[in-house]
Amino acid sequence: AWPLASIAAAGLAGLLALLLIGRRWPFVAALASLMAALGGAVQLETSLSGLRQRSFFGVYTVSPRRDYVALLHGTTMHGAQSRRPDLQRTAMTYYLAESGIGRALAQMGPKARIGVVGLGTGTLVCHAKAGQRWTAWEIDPLIVRIAQRQFTYIAACKPDLAIITGDARLTLASAPAAGLDLLAIDAFSSDAIPLHLLTTEAFGLYGRALAADGLLLVHISNRFLDLEPVLSAMASRAGWRAQVLALPDPGPRGAGWITAGSTWVALSRDPARLQALAAAGGGWRPLATRPGLAPWSDDFASVLPVLRWRRD
Repeated sequence: AWPLASIAAAGLAGLLALLLIGRRWPFVAALASLMAALGGAVQLETSLSGLRQRSFFGVYTVSPRRDYVALLHGTTMHGAQSRRPDLQRTAMTYYLAESGIGRALAQMGPKARIGVVGLGTGTLVCHAKAGQRWTAWEIDPLIVRIAQRQFTYIAACKPDLAIITGDARLTLASAPAAGLDLLAIDAFSSDAIPLHLLTTEAFGLYGRALAADGLLLVHISNRFLDLEPVLSAMASRAGWRAQVLALPDPGPRGAGWITAGSTWVALSRDPARLQALAAAGGGWRPLATRPGLAPWSDDFASVLPVLRWRRD
């Protein structure tokens, strides 16, 4: 439903348009200015309602729809929750049960130690099993407040989730060595990527935080960058085994469902762990490579070689 200010602006636009019929340029000017005012009224009311908030890291919009509530960063959805009571504990969008991260988490036992870099709406915690210990690293305190106050995933599925605020490159460095069995990297902002989380040095940090047979899951869904060869080069250089699961959007499933395609890369230094994940199904495959592409480092990383110059 439109807010009252938007309805009033639309009514005024229609009235003036009727009064100015036959006077071409006054009609065009009045209609254009009032259409702009209508858009401005919608944006202003969204901000004043608290549904749109800004932090140092960007502008976030909580967007209520008929069947679900979505979190947007720029034009990119960063999670959504169904409004259907029976689906409010179900992981949606990029985190479906059949996604790469959903399948990896299904492999984890009841005593597993799970880490997530990038909180979003908190969707992933609804894959948690009883007895598991979960920790989330999130750089933006505003995202933490949004996840806790405007979505119910955390409260419903993992109220004891430990949240550590700050840059994961710094906060993970102080985490116990070999203290995680699975670590998911899902910290992208809109379609921009935090390069410092995809460098050789960053992967050294992830390797330190993971147990010897631990799984590292990296979310690389992106409209503009093909990150698969970057992860492939990184895995080859650092001795990780890697597989990718590119899930197309499964499509409509009925009211209250919010599905999305996703691409997740799974890495492990233990070949048996990765083989077990692939054997469980889902369509895992080796990563695509690009000859001559060097792994990114803290000293040099360029997105130009991996830009998608056309949409497939």
